[in-house]
Amino acid sequence: MIRSDLKKKAQAHLHGHYGNWSVFVLIPCILLFIYFFFTFALFQSTGPLEDTDSYQSWQDGYTQNPKSNNDYRSGYDDGYLEGYDEGYEDGYYEEDSYNYKDHKKSNKKSLNALSVSQSASMGNRTQTVTYEQTTTIGTSIGGLFAFLLWVTLFVGIILYRGMIQWAAIDNVERRLFSFKSVFMDFIKRNGQRTIVANLLVSLYTFLWSLLFFVPGVVKQLSYGMTNYLLKKDPELSPKEAIALSQELMKGYKMEYLIFSYSFILWYFATIFSFGLTSLYVIPYYSVSEVLFFEQIISEKHHLFSQEKAAGFADF
Repeated sequence: MIRSDLKKKAQAHLHGHYGNWSVFVLIPCILLFIYFFFTFALFQSTGPLEDTDSYQSWQDGYTQNPKSNNDYRSGYDDGYLEGYDEGYEDGYYEEDSYNYKDHKKSNKKSLNALSVSQSASMGNRTQTVTYEQTTTIGTSIGGLFAFLLWVTLFVGIILYRGMIQWAAIDNVERRLFSFKSVFMDFIKRNGQRTIVANLLVSLYTFLWSLLFFVPGVVKQLSYGMTNYLLKKDPELSPKEAIALSQELMKGYKMEYLIFSYSFILWYFATIFSFGLTSLYVIPYYSVSEVLFFEQIISEKHHLFSQEKAAGFADF
């Protein structure tokens, strides 16, 4: 299987059909922009707003604290000094060697300083608790919202990958297609099969990746033809398509890996051009991939005698 020949055939199939791919390329770019914009805006707005609200709530509480603290201080001073005066009148302090008036003033200043210190400490403590509680709640809400956005984006990417493969099959078979027609075919008419199959593939790949990175990559290559098979045979169930993909990819996984990485320079071009070259790269790779799968089918066509007997179509 010569990769250069497949790529030339892909370019021939794409000639005059790039306009059909425009929406396929623009929609994911727009969705990614919206996702990162809202995620950035969420984390940027959470901090300043929470600080302002917490500081204001502390100020509101603090404007009432001085009055209550002053009442407490004046009452405490009066009670203490009254008791001290009674003790002095009873003769308890007649032999004191220091000046009673200076001592009284000193005590009053000490009490005032103590009350002010307690008031400031209570105010600071109120501010700290309010800020921490508000920040924790706001951070939790922001984290939950970002997680839901991430899950939605992840599922969307999985399904988008399958839609791209179905569009490439339509392109190779020279059928008229658009984003709307592929979406209706992939989601509305075959959604139960395609969604379940793609989620199972993602789950299986993730579980194999837990063992080590290499088994995950190998399994991902084995499942590569799942969406192609679902499109070619409407009667295949998700598990049947996954099992058949593993059978067909035996002996072709390394070649498929090399084929995929032969586009790596185009991937870098897409990154450095901020997605502008994806209008060419996505259709080019997808159609080449479908031609790669069809080459595998032609070389392993003898394996489909049992599938034909079982009633599977297109084999």
